[in-house]
Amino acid sequence: MKSLYYFRILSLCLVGLLPGRYTVAQTESAYYSTFATPISPANYRTSATGAGLCLSCLVSNPERAADTDLENYATIQNTLGLLGGGVALSLSLSGTAPATYRAGVVISSGNALNANTLATLTLRTYLGGNQQQELLANDALVSSTALSDSRVRLEFVSSKPFDQLEIAVGGILNGINTVRVLYAYGVPANTQFTKAVGYLSRATEPSTDDYKATTGGTGISACVGTGVANPLNAVDAGLNNFATLTTLAGVNCSAALQVKLERPAPAGYQAGFVVGNGGVLDVNALNSLQITTYLNGVAQEARSGAELLELTLLPDNRYQVSFKSGLAFDRVEIKQSALASALNTLQVYYGFGIEPRAFQDDEPVLSDFTEPKRGTEYQESGSALACVGCSSTNPQKAADNTFSESDYAEVRFPIAALGTYKLKLRLNGAGQAGNRAGIALRTNNTLLNNTLLQNIRINTYGGTNGSRLLESSSATTLLDLGLVGDNRHQLGFLTTQDFEWVEVEVTGGVGLFSAAQIFYAFADDPNPDFPAEVGPPQRRCRWSYAPFRAGAWKVG
Repeated sequence: MKSLYYFRILSLCLVGLLPGRYTVAQTESAYYSTFATPISPANYRTSATGAGLCLSCLVSNPERAADTDLENYATIQNTLGLLGGGVALSLSLSGTAPATYRAGVVISSGNALNANTLATLTLRTYLGGNQQQELLANDALVSSTALSDSRVRLEFVSSKPFDQLEIAVGGILNGINTVRVLYAYGVPANTQFTKAVGYLSRATEPSTDDYKATTGGTGISACVGTGVANPLNAVDAGLNNFATLTTLAGVNCSAALQVKLERPAPAGYQAGFVVGNGGVLDVNALNSLQITTYLNGVAQEARSGAELLELTLLPDNRYQVSFKSGLAFDRVEIKQSALASALNTLQVYYGFGIEPRAFQDDEPVLSDFTEPKRGTEYQESGSALACVGCSSTNPQKAADNTFSESDYAEVRFPIAALGTYKLKLRLNGAGQAGNRAGIALRTNNTLLNNTLLQNIRINTYGGTNGSRLLESSSATTLLDLGLVGDNRHQLGFLTTQDFEWVEVEVTGGVGLFSAAQIFYAFADDPNPDFPAEVGPPQRRCRWSYAPFRAGAWKVG
């Protein structure tokens, strides 16, 4: 009877510890434009797009984007598209991808993919021959990630199921006119949280003490028309009410709204806002936003722009824009600056500070082996090993299951050295298509800015003992997932292929970090959707037992 009593108590405790989480199994299928003998139009087709002319427009070797070789490619050639003319390649998938899957295509082009050139590309999804969604590649919901060998991945999280993806190249001035298409895909996006621990700017009886609205610029007269309307709506209990930030495009003015949370949020919580504008946020609009956290009236951290802020589409054309904090905070502020052709009206519903597991996988696959061996659990390479004054120590510690703060591999570069060091780590489990692949590391420069990120690359591998390079991400296309303690950062990118190894490649040089400490590699299943319910921690039972997976995040 006593054992049954304890079992019931433990069951009640577990109910409190796991509030409303629904996890999508990591065994969900991924779908690709891969067919043993691709035929048209069943597996691929080409077509002219738009009502205008397209001179010398063609698609060479379209079947190569639909065969089983993910390394060869079709070539879309749009020599001169006039008045909206263009050419498109549609690729069927090996199955039907459900809504919330990532829909994308891997391409390469000789042009830099900035906002102007991305505007010449269009992505469309279909189901049974009927169009489902259409987005320009410069839409804020479409991510552009640089992979290895000048390849680029364009993708978005679908809101409707699809079995075919199309990429169209338009004829806009200064746009891309030659695109190599390697393959299309539909891969699982992530897990879902229905409830989460956290705090909103949600006051039962809101007052002017709960918010602060400011306007900045070069002169009062120049900023007429810029400001914050109905700020009280962003701190009341009605989560469908909103304040409005307005700026004038092309004028050096800004509008900011700071809101108070229900309670202080600890370090590591996601800090941000739920916003909207009745339409679609593009890259320029996201670049005009900055999020800042405060504690007791003092600014703590700030993130700005499409490269540092996370953006997720929510129901009713709303978005959550946020970043993972490194310091505690009790207020958050959103600031909108006026940029040329940027959004000038933003609806701000509420601010938030929410537990990180609502945005991240709390059971990642790690490089955590009891006795890691060189060659089978970790591998070193790179020119850094041969440069004068360069050194690496304890590479096995990035692959072991010891979780102390001092447990890491380290590589050092002289200040003027230009060496490159690679450490490849095998995961203690399988990383699957749709997972995020990453590395936890720390540099001697505690702030990982864009300049330092340009000296870090992350690669995934498969094949026998990690012999086959699969995907790669570097520079600002890497996601800085925030601090995980004592200035350690998690850096990663979303994958489209299964993988077993994750490699970090770091480069030294003048003005850059001269030492890097590498803690572990991981594959996780991120959570992009905003939780349906947010509230304070539930009362938990006092229970002491050994966790089934001690130190899952290797936090010292």
